[in-house]
Amino acid sequence: DLLPACNGEITTMSFLQDVVDILLQYVVKSFDRSTKVIDFHYPNELLQEYNWELADQPQTLEEILLNCRTTLKYAIKTGHPRYFNQLSTGLDMVGLAADWLTSAANTNMFTYEIAPVFVLLEYVTLRKMRDMVGWPGGCGDGIFSPG
Repeated sequence: DLLPACNGEITTMSFLQDVVDILLQYVVKSFDRSTKVIDFHYPNELLQEYNWELADQPQTLEEILLNCRTTLKYAIKTGHPRYFNQLSTGLDMVGLAADWLTSAANTNMFTYEIAPVFVLLEYVTLRKMRDMVGWPGGCGDGIFSPG
């Protein structure tokens, strides 16, 4: 029913709007001090409460939306004012928007030909970082490497 299926534009837009609404509600709830940082359940409890098995047939879009809600219900709200962790903290709205942008573009940064803007952004960012640490004129080389 979704793009690239013929006449999938309306269904795709509706589905993605529902996903965005779920994500925005989660972001707003994450900053609400009256909510918990996490609705903790032991693994065996979650396994018994929900069907996590991979089905042989595709799920409906409604089931996927339910899974999105369930996933966020039990996720740790890293943007919560009372969330503290040694590895991650907070939720940066500009970073979130950038993550959505890069996910929607769904490109690899192997070459300029496939990702011209992302490759240029990597280039100027690394040049600025080299300049900040004192390399003359930002001279040098480098790449970002995830993971």
